[in-house]
Amino acid sequence: MTCECNKYQPIQLRRKDILDRIKVSRKLKKQLNQIAKHNDEHNLYMCKVCGQLWQGSRAWNWGNDEYLFKVPQIDIDDWIYEPYMCPDEMLIYSAVMEDYYEKNSFRITETKCQEPDCFEKAVVNSVLCKKHFIENLQSVGILPKRPSGRLFAPYYINSSE
Repeated sequence: MTCECNKYQPIQLRRKDILDRIKVSRKLKKQLNQIAKHNDEHNLYMCKVCGQLWQGSRAWNWGNDEYLFKVPQIDIDDWIYEPYMCPDEMLIYSAVMEDYYEKNSFRITETKCQEPDCFEKAVVNSVLCKKHFIENLQSVGILPKRPSGRLFAPYYINSSE
């Protein structure tokens, strides 16, 4: 059996790239062994040849199909406690947040943020600083919450947080 892990690069945070990875993941999974599971949404796999770890996650915005992406080495118990952040969730979050930041300005006032222990200045039309204002919108479901999981290179979340 030959290893094909090097054939697959990190998924670019674009809709087409996630869809393309979904399409090849079933074939790729044949060379991997499942070594852990987190709920019904994430699986941890290891290449039978080279030992590369892969996370399989479900992309709800793409029909809830599983797709695989390379992840760094990690203790299995640590991964079960907190899997890696999923590229599809990063993509959706970044797009929504970027759109929100483009459509809204956050002018700073001279008033202190009303959040306890915060020393930042509040934004116009709020008693909160930008950070706490965004967190408040996220807590009531107006904006999406940051995706859960471990963030790892080369992935990042593109937002103005």
